[in-house]
Amino acid sequence: MAFLLLTSILMSFKPDPVPVYRLKALKHSFLKGIPEPSDIVFDAETGHFFIVSDHGILFECDSSGLVLHRAKEEGMDFEGVEVKGVHIYVSDESGRKVYKYRKSDLFLEQTYQVYWGGPMNNSYESIAYNNTKNCFVLISEKPPTVVEYDTTFKELAQYPLGFTRDINGCRWHGGSLYMVSNGNASVFKCDPVHYKPEAIYKVNILDPEGIAFGRNGNVFITSDNEQRLYVFNTLPNTPQNK
Repeated sequence: MAFLLLTSILMSFKPDPVPVYRLKALKHSFLKGIPEPSDIVFDAETGHFFIVSDHGILFECDSSGLVLHRAKEEGMDFEGVEVKGVHIYVSDESGRKVYKYRKSDLFLEQTYQVYWGGPMNNSYESIAYNNTKNCFVLISEKPPTVVEYDTTFKELAQYPLGFTRDINGCRWHGGSLYMVSNGNASVFKCDPVHYKPEAIYKVNILDPEGIAFGRNGNVFITSDNEQRLYVFNTLPNTPQNK
C-alpha cells in the first residue's frame, strides 16, 4: 500500500513542459562577400559584427553585414566565433583548433589545439563564453555535447545534450546560453550550469547557423547556404501554440 502511494506521489510530480515560441523574421539581408557564413557575434564596444565563414575566414562587418575588414590569417573550416575582451576567438571544426585574433586589427595572436573524435565535419560547430562558470564552451555538432574549457583551452568537463539532434551555434545573453539547431530549425534557451532547455524558439528560415544579440535585444541569425542575415525582434515571453 505504501509503495503504491509513493509511486502515485512521484508520478504526480511531472516536470513542466518546455515552452515553445514561434519567431518570424522582421527582415533579412544578403551577406555579400561572405561565402557560407556560419556564425556571428555582436561587439558592443565597436557596434560591429564579427562573422566567420566555412571557408576559414574571419570578417568584421558593420550593422548591416557589409564587410569592413577580413583577417589575413585563415583556417580550414571556421564554424564558431566569440568576442571576449580585446580578442576574437574562432573555432575551426576540421582543424580542431581555436584561433585567437586581436580585435583591433584582426591579427592572429595564438592558436590552441582542441580535441574531438569522429569525422572532420562532426566536431565543434560553435564557441561561446559562459559568464556563470567563467569558462569557454565548445559544442560538437554530432553527438551534440557541450565541452567546457578554461581560458588556455584545457578541457574541464563534458555535458551531452540529449534534447536535440545537432547544435550549430551558441551565444550567451541575459544569463542564459542560446543554442541554434539547424536540424530542428530552432533556438534553445538553456541554463548555464547543466545546459538544460528552458524554452524553444522555432525560426522560419532555412539552415540557421549562428546567433547574435544586438544592443536593443534584437536577434540576428545567419543562414549558411542562403548566405543571409536574418533579423528578429526581441524574444517573446508568452508561449504560442506548437
